Amino acid sequence: MNARDFIPIPDIESGQRYVVFQPHSDDAALFAGGLIARLTGSGKHVTLVTMTDGCLGTCDPAMSRERLVSLRREEDQKAGEILGVQKHLYLPFHDGSLPHCGAATLEMVRIIRQEQPDAIMVPDPWLPYESHQDHLNCGWSGTESVIYAALPLYLPEVLPAHGVSYVILYLTDRPNQFVDITSVHGVKTNALASYPSQFSPEQYQMVVQYLDLKAADIGAAHGIGPAEAYKVLTPLHLHTSVDSAGL
Repeated sequence: MNARDFIPIPDIESGQRYVVFQPHSDDAALFAGGLIARLTGSGKHVTLVTMTDGCLGTCDPAMSRERLVSLRREEDQKAGEILGVQKHLYLPFHDGSLPHCGAATLEMVRIIRQEQPDAIMVPDPWLPYESHQDHLNCGWSGTESVIYAALPLYLPEVLPAHGVSYVILYLTDRPNQFVDITSVHGVKTNALASYPSQFSPEQYQMVVQYLDLKAADIGAAHGIGPAEAYKVLTPLHLHTSVDSAGL
């Protein structure tokens, strides 16, 4: 054994309870829909948390923020049902204004302690060239929340401490686990079709084609069917670890 192997990485599907944090209403279906469908299909409990209200995500000048927020929540609920999500929670942050840690971390700690997951899922905040701060801040706050949720003296009035076993980073360029989504491909594409306010029919076809090509590339590179790629780390890998980037 060497130092890099001293702290083992759990299998991505070894937990029983998961909390998936998404910056916007379509992110989980887009970038982790296959894994979520596999988890719920095998009897795992998944709570989906939408961090922002989606009030900016349109190119339609005739759309109002209030109407868009209502549409996105309706679409989000439908997509979650298709993916088999058992619980769907919403946080009160505005699209484009998700805080960097601070208030976002506090809310995520509260949810982790409430739901007591074995694992959480967040976007990888170390993704190069990601310029949407909601994605980055969801990832930063989520990984920070894993550390603080386990500390009994951090906001002790916000439920008892709870330790998460591992973190699953989606939208990552340094994956270490790969999930075959052949059996749930239809579930994922049906969930994505639940967002007509986000995707025109032409955009939907383009998105699905790209995701199919990407999944085929990932799977072919690892000797499996079409796949999604993830970075799985334990909380110990998220603080003073010089090895995490290469794991």
